[in-house]
Amino acid sequence: MKEILLSAMHPVWVSAGVLQEFEIENLLNKGIDVSVLNYAVDTENRKDVECAISTIKEHHFGENIWVQIENKN
Repeated sequence: MKEILLSAMHPVWVSAGVLQEFEIENLLNKGIDVSVLNYAVDTENRKDVECAISTIKEHHFGENIWVQIENKN
């Protein structure tokens, strides 16, 4: 996934609180189209994930959406 993100070929969306401001700036400085949702997404909550996907669809209609969920359990 890291190689895909750093390729700058695809927009990247992250949940609020996942990256620190300097990490976001670092990605932007590398030419990566990164957007941070203005809300946290609980990846164990299906409605949260669906809401985030809906937001992304509004901005990138017709594009593939890849979701990475940390599997802690």
